[in-house]
Amino acid sequence: MMSQAVPTPSVSSALTVQGRVIYALAMREVHTLYGNTRLGYLWAIIQTAFNIAIFWGMREFVGAHAPHGMSMAVFMLCGFIPWYMFSDTAVRCMTAVRANQALLTFPQVTELDLMIARLIVVWGTQLLCAGILLSIAAALGEPVELRHPESLAATLFVAPLLGWGVGLVFASLARFWSTLERLVPILMRILFFVSGLFFQVSELPARFSTPLLYNPVAQIIEWQRAGFSASCAPLMYSIGYILAWCFASISLGLLLERYARGREIK
Repeated sequence: MMSQAVPTPSVSSALTVQGRVIYALAMREVHTLYGNTRLGYLWAIIQTAFNIAIFWGMREFVGAHAPHGMSMAVFMLCGFIPWYMFSDTAVRCMTAVRANQALLTFPQVTELDLMIARLIVVWGTQLLCAGILLSIAAALGEPVELRHPESLAATLFVAPLLGWGVGLVFASLARFWSTLERLVPILMRILFFVSGLFFQVSELPARFSTPLLYNPVAQIIEWQRAGFSASCAPLMYSIGYILAWCFASISLGLLLERYARGREIK
């Protein structure tokens, strides 16, 4: 009796299954983060708006004005939105495997799926926050004029991509050095204050701006502000430098993830 051959699944069917897995993981992540509170998704908007209001008030107190013809609301949003896209993605990807260890017992779920799902949730959340807060600013009479939409679109893409790459690296290294999970939040706090969220790096003296611009997040923020800038003076950023950081971090992160996959978390 001849045995019947088992058909090999096609690439398209495998991608469909994987897409469904990532979608289910993303929906689970949304419910875990926002489904158990009455404020729900509103909490993410409140958190971003509160941080913007704090630093806006500080700038108003010292009499500082937004540069390059931007309103203060747009200036601050162009700092905080890409920052949260980067930092939240990096930190949440780093802790994705530890927080969802039980899900890896399902053969369809991989460690990479968990990180991609968190990337999608952070990206979507911050896009929603940006849209709502910009609409509120426009409704309150703040000038919101997007002069270079390609700059805005590009930065909203590369900021979470860089965060994903950095998160992959951190997640893999944390398998061998668990203390890293405690050190990364400290590093992120330092980056928060030196990435130009509430000040313009390019307006600082060269002895300060030059070292700060080695930070790719500061350059992404500069690039996003260029989309709303009314000034002819170019902001200081290098698209090639930013893309090189994204490519290098993702490549290294995927290699390390493959090496560390399946190892027990310390």
